[in-house]
Amino acid sequence: MLEKSSPLWWLFATISVVSYLAAMFPGVVNRRQKTWVSCGPVATFLAFMAFSAIYDWPLNEVLPVYCGIILGITLGVVGHWKSMRVFMTWRAENPGKPDDEGPGVPWALQTAVTLPIFLGGSIWYMNTF
Repeated sequence: MLEKSSPLWWLFATISVVSYLAAMFPGVVNRRQKTWVSCGPVATFLAFMAFSAIYDWPLNEVLPVYCGIILGITLGVVGHWKSMRVFMTWRAENPGKPDDEGPGVPWALQTAVTLPIFLGGSIWYMNTF
């Protein structure tokens, strides 16, 4: 089993981010939405850097959880690109309206299942290995 301090986690984190962007970009309709979607992995990584600095935990050892979060969100939207585009088009046309007035977001349930599974698995991995 791969150690949590292995430098290969940097490769896995990169692959996770690339897969996240590949899964999200088909569902967005304009440059502004692509910019916001692209900020997700960066903001998450900055949060992990802050956690690592505050709690004096090596950043390399928290990368499994970073990968778990990014992959959990990625798999949450897989298969919902058409409905995501419909929602994002509505969102671009109605910027001031609340999201619940727009078309449904079926990927929310899938993300609510995949994210805890991947997050829980990565936390288990960090505590076990």
